[in-house]
Amino acid sequence: MAGGFCLRAPAQGACSYANICEHCPSYRAEPSSLPILAAQRVDAEALARDAEQRGWIDEAERHHKLIARLDALIADTETQTG
Repeated sequence: MAGGFCLRAPAQGACSYANICEHCPSYRAEPSSLPILAAQRVDAEALARDAEQRGWIDEAERHHKLIARLDALIADTETQTG
């Protein structure tokens, strides 16, 4: 987290603000961002698997929502390059 840190305790559950920018309707990606979005997607898949194995259903769902949003952003951005 740039410029600070989060004080949220694990007992508070999944943070509803995590990855908030990617879900914002004003967020746009540029074609040069595709490798970053793809890497973020790989990380989100790993985090979702880990959360599922630990039984953290809310956390896993958050990662799955991020994966779906990244898929949409990647598809939209790829159409800009075509």
